[in-house]
Amino acid sequence: MNRLLSTTIAATLALAGTAYAAGPERVRGTIVSATETTLTVHTNSGQTDTIELSPTTVYATATRSSLGAIQPGGFIGTATKTQNGHQVALEVVVFPPSMRGAGEGHYGWDSLPDTTAGGSAVHSSMTNGNVMSAMPVHMTASSMTNGNVQTASGMGGAKQLTVTYTGGQQTITVPRSAPVVALAPGNRADLSTGASVFVVAVPGASGLSANRVVVGLDGVKLPM
Repeated sequence: MNRLLSTTIAATLALAGTAYAAGPERVRGTIVSATETTLTVHTNSGQTDTIELSPTTVYATATRSSLGAIQPGGFIGTATKTQNGHQVALEVVVFPPSMRGAGEGHYGWDSLPDTTAGGSAVHSSMTNGNVMSAMPVHMTASSMTNGNVQTASGMGGAKQLTVTYTGGQQTITVPRSAPVVALAPGNRADLSTGASVFVVAVPGASGLSANRVVVGLDGVKLPM
């Protein structure tokens, strides 16, 4: 990828974070159809939106990944919930080196399905930053039965991350239940009917216009 394209991708991806206060719309759903200039999405809320695509729209793809891909030195984005004063990941997006710095920071995000507790919607925050450490978490829960203490696995297999960004850092626990996807640069041809899609769009004179489109490949349902 040439340097100009890499810079453009990172700058546009950052709109999901730095432009949050300006109120971009985040559209999540399934692709109904796509043309050279429009993308029609059946949204998770049940409506159908037609979004304008332009020459400046930036595309990315998401594929399945794993906790093992979250390593010190990497750059990630993660939506988290607050649980007992701690940040617990609902999902993790692993960025390629060309997208490092996209949306960097810690800020309010949308309500997302709680992947740690049955899937009901929960308020979330977004943290995009550099992984400074990624340590295994070994936790147990205890119970009393006829006077005998027994142990049961809690968040075994989870990771505890230290994620830094300009101006701060967060300590985040990533449970095994949190979906992990890896981003890569994409193009308009990746927009296939039935694919999961996430769009960052801004209102325009004729409706929504897409700044960024992320599409799931190989049946991946986008968690962000």
